[in-house]
Amino acid sequence: MRKFACIVAACLVVVGIPTAASAKAMSAIIVRPGQSIQSAVDQASPGDTIMVEPGVYTEPGRPCPSNPAAICAVVIAKDGIRLIGRSSTNRPVVLENADGQDQGIAVAKTGDPSCLSDPTERVEGALVSGFTVKDFEGEGVFLFCVDNWRVTGTSANNDAEYGIFPSHSGAGRVDHSLATGANDTGIYVGQSHDVRMDHNTATGNVSGFEIENSTAVRADHNLATGNTGGILSFTLPFLDFKANTGNRIDHNVVTDNNKPNTCSPGDDVCFVPVGSGIAVVAADQNQVDHNSLTGNDSFGIAVANLCVVFHLSPDVCAVLDIDPNPDGNEIQFNKATGNGSSPDPGIAPLPGADLLWDTTGTGNCWEKNLVDTMFPSPLPTCG
Repeated sequence: MRKFACIVAACLVVVGIPTAASAKAMSAIIVRPGQSIQSAVDQASPGDTIMVEPGVYTEPGRPCPSNPAAICAVVIAKDGIRLIGRSSTNRPVVLENADGQDQGIAVAKTGDPSCLSDPTERVEGALVSGFTVKDFEGEGVFLFCVDNWRVTGTSANNDAEYGIFPSHSGAGRVDHSLATGANDTGIYVGQSHDVRMDHNTATGNVSGFEIENSTAVRADHNLATGNTGGILSFTLPFLDFKANTGNRIDHNVVTDNNKPNTCSPGDDVCFVPVGSGIAVVAADQNQVDHNSLTGNDSFGIAVANLCVVFHLSPDVCAVLDIDPNPDGNEIQFNKATGNGSSPDPGIAPLPGADLLWDTTGTGNCWEKNLVDTMFPSPLPTCG
């Protein structure tokens, strides 16, 4: 396991937190084992830093902003709160489910999509760093309608649905973090824009990484291994955002994603075939380049129509509020070898392959990829 915690001073510089000389109006609150992280958050003013010493923490919890019927361990609804776990390699800061809690760290004021147009319902400038968040029944770290945020050096372990989950959010970053054991997605970006996911590891999840109904997201320099599917970029119907466009997936290592699919019944990720590398489904103008993919039993990189993947009837497909076709995607400079050797029956009648396309959509192209197999062959070039 990599060393997740950065030296506190380094973290402050990276995220632009003022130094002591310029932060006279701000304060640092120290939380030690046996004390409450939530109490420190409640005490803090916008712009304050909360430093949590190594140890195992549980919290009584309170209703989640996004779902008052659920309980969150720690809720941050103020602007500019920096929650920093002072972890080291052998001394982590662990936030555990105290029993029946849905989310570990929730950064949100509301769960109402009205926050998309009302800036008073959004959270500005949150930082979560250096935590291990484990065993929650929903999400480990959840952000809703948050701008200029960062989650870094954080491990989300065995959170039942999602590990790290920003939604309806603006510019932000998830980096140098780990997600394991999610029955949906390890690290997810949904209905958001201008987000970067980089230098993370996802293993043992159904979906390692997801970009869903989002724009201008970059997923780069990540490792996806031992999941059901490595990296998914797709558009789903009937959500607040209607498209997935202008995203880039590059310089990732996607290997041996052949874990049995352990999704919750009825979840959309139940359609993820075992052995998926990178899947681009109903997404437009996505760029997939300079990735390394091997040992994924169904395919290395697939471009497909949502109705084909979900096996939807023409009548159902006709009433979707999205275009289910993938259009204008560029698949270039990837090394995809040794994939597709034992495809999931769910992709039939398509075969397994390093590069796979169901022939739907327009303007999709493939160029300068190093592969053993492709379907169909040859694939359209980018010209």
